[in-house]
Amino acid sequence: MDEIIIDWNLIFDVLQNIAIIIASSVAIYGINSWRREAKWKRKYELAEEVLASLYESHHAIKVIRSPIGFGNEGSSREKNENETPQETEIYNQAYVSRERFERNRKPLEKLHTLKYRFIALHGKEFEEHFDKFSQTMNKIFFASDQIAMVKLGQYGEDKKLIGEILKESRANLYARIQGDDEIEKELQEAMKVIENKCRSIIGKNN
Repeated sequence: MDEIIIDWNLIFDVLQNIAIIIASSVAIYGINSWRREAKWKRKYELAEEVLASLYESHHAIKVIRSPIGFGNEGSSREKNENETPQETEIYNQAYVSRERFERNRKPLEKLHTLKYRFIALHGKEFEEHFDKFSQTMNKIFFASDQIAMVKLGQYGEDKKLIGEILKESRANLYARIQGDDEIEKELQEAMKVIENKCRSIIGKNN
């Protein structure tokens, strides 16, 4: 019977190589798992931050569009030379929306900044919904200017045109307590898309 010679060095080398392969596989799995967890944490934290900023921005626009005013609002505007008292009153009233914006601009600016991080992670299709907030502010500013122009007589005496301008401008400038509010409706639609995406991310982690 032939004697079986066992090469223990070879066996040790094979076992050592197997151990290295196993250790490497575990390490790679651990790194990938850590990367997935870190990426998910970034998405989760961003979703929470966006949601909070979304609600704060919505509240800010509600404050800016409030039909309730105060006697001294708009007075922080720098007056032009040779303004008549009537012009001062008109210009000050037109400045109210900008003055309110200055007091409530932080959440709106933060939401605008967060937009770029959000679309980088979740796609450019969300950009238009974030942009609805800045577009709304532009509508508000334009509406206040239009009303001032009407009061200053810059649209002449065309009652039909003036009526249409005032109707559209007041609808954009002031929130409605009752009835349809197109500005609010547009904001709600934009918020719903962003909110649903954020909640789907947050919900997966619960």
